Amino acid sequence: MTGAGARPRRSGSIDGASWTLYDAARAPSGLGLGYFVCDDPECADRRTALPAGSALPDLDDEAFRALWEAGRELTGTERRVSDGTGAIWLAQSMGPVWAEGGSAADTVGLRLRCITDERPVVELNGATLSEMSDAELIARIGAPQGPEGVAPSSD
Repeated sequence: MTGAGARPRRSGSIDGASWTLYDAARAPSGLGLGYFVCDDPECADRRTALPAGSALPDLDDEAFRALWEAGRELTGTERRVSDGTGAIWLAQSMGPVWAEGGSAADTVGLRLRCITDERPVVELNGATLSEMSDAELIARIGAPQGPEGVAPSSD
């Protein structure tokens, strides 16, 4: 895998299923966004808020379960994508982005965030989640910026 390294994570079992919680993003305040990924494809992945100062590897079983219970299943505008290198990406629909004066700018698109490793966020302007297969998303991850609207994001 490429990138600056693995994101913090913690694995555990909840109700007989094996889950891994990834620390996907942190705000300057320390608050974070975590994603629970299940080994069982029949279980829906979940997202949860991470408290400031929390260190996932140090969570005990009770705290791990509490975060899982506080989390919510991913919506129809989000999807997990594995890129074949072991990295897991979260594809999220975004937009429209409203500009000053009430007009839509950049209409819609997709944001892909690697939740397993430190990698740049990728934005696909004009793309929709329902129109792109996992294979198409994987092919676009890390592609150079071009007329198709692929651009690394500053997030």
